[in-house]
Amino acid sequence: MVTKYDNENDHGSDIQADVIVLGCSLPGIVTAHKLKRKFGDTMDIVVIDLANGPTKGMSKIDMVTFFEDEDKKDEGTEVVQYSLENYSRRFLLMYAKEFNITIPDAILYPTAIPSLNKLFEYPNGSTVQCTNSFHDFDYLNALEKFELNQYQRLIDESMRNLFRATKGNQEYERQKLFYYDRTNMEDHICSALLFSTSREIMRTLVRLVCGVPASSVSVLFYLHQCYRNNGCRDYMDGSNTKFREKLLGYCRKRLARKLQESVADITLEAKSIIEIRTHSHEQVILETMKGENNYVCRLLAMALRPDQLHKIHVEPVLLSERNSEVAGLMLPGRVKKFTIQYDNDFWRAEGFSGEILSIRGPIVWAMERPAMSGTGSKTRFSYLVGYLMGKQDSMDSRKEVIEQLVRLFGECAANPVSYKESDVEDLFVPRCGDYVALKTWTKKQSLKLVEWGALDVYRDGDITEALEAGHSAYIRLSSWLRPQAQGFDDVSTVEYRSNIRGNFCSRVLSQINIIKGMSLVVYTAALYLGIRLVKSHLKQLRGN
Repeated sequence: MVTKYDNENDHGSDIQADVIVLGCSLPGIVTAHKLKRKFGDTMDIVVIDLANGPTKGMSKIDMVTFFEDEDKKDEGTEVVQYSLENYSRRFLLMYAKEFNITIPDAILYPTAIPSLNKLFEYPNGSTVQCTNSFHDFDYLNALEKFELNQYQRLIDESMRNLFRATKGNQEYERQKLFYYDRTNMEDHICSALLFSTSREIMRTLVRLVCGVPASSVSVLFYLHQCYRNNGCRDYMDGSNTKFREKLLGYCRKRLARKLQESVADITLEAKSIIEIRTHSHEQVILETMKGENNYVCRLLAMALRPDQLHKIHVEPVLLSERNSEVAGLMLPGRVKKFTIQYDNDFWRAEGFSGEILSIRGPIVWAMERPAMSGTGSKTRFSYLVGYLMGKQDSMDSRKEVIEQLVRLFGECAANPVSYKESDVEDLFVPRCGDYVALKTWTKKQSLKLVEWGALDVYRDGDITEALEAGHSAYIRLSSWLRPQAQGFDDVSTVEYRSNIRGNFCSRVLSQINIIKGMSLVVYTAALYLGIRLVKSHLKQLRGN
């Protein structure tokens, strides 16, 4: 049991435990849940909630599970096979199974669902219907299409080269990481793409994936995001599970509620934490306001948002000045989603699936909200959910969204039942140049006293990224507490796949683009003219 003893100096009391998880974010409660299941009978584990209450917006949807008899439905019905080749999908599926939560087929198997025509809107407002998994951007001219395809190929090949398990020079690989991190995406885009249309498509992709402008994101961070979902093309269309996860916020709320219930008996509320310090390099002390409970532990797991960390003074031995700067400069991302509700799904009557891809905006990507009931029952209303282009002001985009839907589907889209717009919650990304520092810091052991793993790309709004951060923090904590207790399933879940395909020819071809081709022509022409001039000069000398 958690021990509590009087502290006469502060006129309060100290609560002592073996492990304290500070913060009730999604990564935090995942970490606490796993620790409690593994070590709850032999160690004292405490969760400190600084939010004074459970997460707002719990699920109001009656979700019926279809996870029966492992991965099979009732006998005589279709067998459901859950493929784990998508790294993001692993965590979503693992925790959904554990808590018997329905995840719609539209998330798990977006390409397996029979779909009607998708609508693609070009910058000039024209539209095209398509049923393919990936759109080829037919409105681009031949050169624009070539360089966009080549750039996406370059990104994918760079991703494979960077994350493929190699037995080469580790120092060289480390230097390559630093090179990618010093080069931001905007420079990378401009150095590889000649035409403005191709550049804008990639800038839109980066903003969607990372939540911040291309000029603020390192190439390495973007490659890491692509790696988790099998490639950069996957973000714009096709099997983009990650987009569907973020759109369905109630999946996150449902998971958060189940996790909070599992750790409710070890969760304590604290008004604030003033300082975090260590005592003789053996204990971590979390000090609160005078008169409140202080908290003492052998091992602290930090699961606070970067902006919450600003308000707490952390002893330099636990958080260096450089690491504090890295956390303080993590950028709050700005990704907005919308939900629009209609009396009926009129788009289906017109032969459309409800999926939209637009480079013009304000809707960039949208889909029909999947049916959440495992019984296949119909809901009263029909919804479209999706992402919007970022706006500088705080005004919502209701008018522009309705106008765009009218352009796409006709006047039947003019009178929605309701419209809601909100930010994807708690999105933080490392500033360009800080990604390597963040990865290095969060993987280091700090005197075996503090685990910072949940700060490693903090994305509470990204369901699987938040689950991954919490699960990875748990793996590192368990390796400190009792290495022999680690199970194969837990460890293997966070291992990156090593069978990334790639070959020499594809790597060479990915380096070919218009800008390099033009440079090669210029240099070749200059060399040719230089040789002709030298020959001409030599002839004149001989003639004299």
